[in-house]
Amino acid sequence: MAYSVDIRESMGVRTLHFGSDWIQGAMRVSRPYQLVLEYTKEMMLSLILRDEGMPQQILLIGLGSASLAKFLYKHAQSSHIHVVEIDERVIHCARQFFKCPDNSDHFEIHCADGFDWLNYSKQQFDLIVVDGFDANAQPGRLDSVEFYQLCQSHLTPSGLVTINLFNYRLRFQRSLRYLEQVFGQHFGYLPSGDEGNTIAFAGPGWSLDTPNWQELRARAQLLHSSSGLNLSKLISRWQKSI
Repeated sequence: MAYSVDIRESMGVRTLHFGSDWIQGAMRVSRPYQLVLEYTKEMMLSLILRDEGMPQQILLIGLGSASLAKFLYKHAQSSHIHVVEIDERVIHCARQFFKCPDNSDHFEIHCADGFDWLNYSKQQFDLIVVDGFDANAQPGRLDSVEFYQLCQSHLTPSGLVTINLFNYRLRFQRSLRYLEQVFGQHFGYLPSGDEGNTIAFAGPGWSLDTPNWQELRARAQLLHSSSGLNLSKLISRWQKSI
C-alpha cells in the first residue's frame, strides 16, 4: 500500500488516518464502544428498519477504527458478525489502538477484498454494512452495479444493505442510479448531515415510501434503552425531508 496508516489523539478522541488529515475512524478513549462520528450513528438506523428485530447474520465491509464493529459486537451479542478489511495494517491498528475484539464464535475479521470475499461467499445476511474507502476517499468496486448486485444476492428476504456514500454531487447521483438499477424503488437515503456523508439503505422487501414513524420511534427507544444510542433526532430529520 502506498499510504501510511497513522494514529492521532486529541482531547480524549483517538483517530485513524490514511496518510492525510482525513479521519477514517474515531474512538473516545474513555468510552471505546460509543459511536463518535455522526455518520456511524446514521448507519445504525439500519438496526430499527427491519420488522424482524436485531439482525442475526451481519457483514461489515471496511473496518476502519472498528467503531461499527465494536458497537455491534457489544449490542448484538446474539448475532454472528463478519468483518472484511482489505488492509492487514488497519486490522492490526484497530486491535492495538482501538480495542477491536479478537475473533470468536460470533465475531470474525477476514483480511480480504470486500468485493471478492462477497463474490465467493455462500452466506446470506440480514444486514450488510458497507463503509470502505481508500486513502483518496474512493470506494473503488464497492460503488458499482456489480457490487450492489452481489449485496442483493446475499441478502435474506427481509435483509438490508446500508452504504456510506460521500455526498459529492456527481458521484452521489451516479451511486443513486446504481442503487436504483439494482433495487428499483426498494432503496432510500438519509439526507446528508454536517459531515458530508449520505447513508443509503436498500433491500428487496423494504421501501422508504411509507415509513411507520411511530413504530420507528418505538424501536429507537428500545435501542436507546439497551445501547445508549439515541436515534430520535435522526428520525425527525429524515421525516421532515420526505
